[in-house]
Amino acid sequence: MARYTEAEILYKKNFTEDEKNNQALLLKLAFLSEKSNNYTDCLFYLSELALVNPSRRLFEKMDKIAAEQNLKGYEFDDYNYFIIFYRRYGDYIPILLLILGAYIVLIMVSKTLKREGILTIHKISIVVYLGVLLGILNIPSLYRTCVIVNPNTFLREEPSSAAGIVERVGKGHRITVIGAVDNWNRVIWNNRIVYIRKNDLRNI
Repeated sequence: MARYTEAEILYKKNFTEDEKNNQALLLKLAFLSEKSNNYTDCLFYLSELALVNPSRRLFEKMDKIAAEQNLKGYEFDDYNYFIIFYRRYGDYIPILLLILGAYIVLIMVSKTLKREGILTIHKISIVVYLGVLLGILNIPSLYRTCVIVNPNTFLREEPSSAAGIVERVGKGHRITVIGAVDNWNRVIWNNRIVYIRKNDLRNI
């Protein structure tokens, strides 16, 4: 156990922002964390790896460890897979949508110049399309995935230390952040919106 912990410390020194896409390093850190019974870090590194190289086997591994440790947020479902997919390919989706939008606008301008009528359904479609595009462009700033890192973390009804406590949870749970108020993050927990201090979370 001691040698795994020592090795984990050494590898962590090399883990920087520039190394977040290093699959070999992420795998090694996840392995060492698991061997050291540090399941919070293990799941964190596996979550980082899922952003680089998502796979069914990886999701099942995360789900298995989380189930054994009674941790939430690692379920292998459509929602989590979509978040992973978007985080990986999100830079390309808006570009493709913008190209498609430009093509549609070009056709509509061409029809207008030719004095051809534009169907109402087409006008409505372009407005809906622009609305969807705006929403997609704002996803990265609105939605983030984090891991709770403090063993005694309070989930509160409002962004205040004086607000009522919804629940006290341990570290290791993965949650979705949907906004922020000062030093508090707005998160989803058990299908309910609650607030948690920013320093209780680690961004994936």
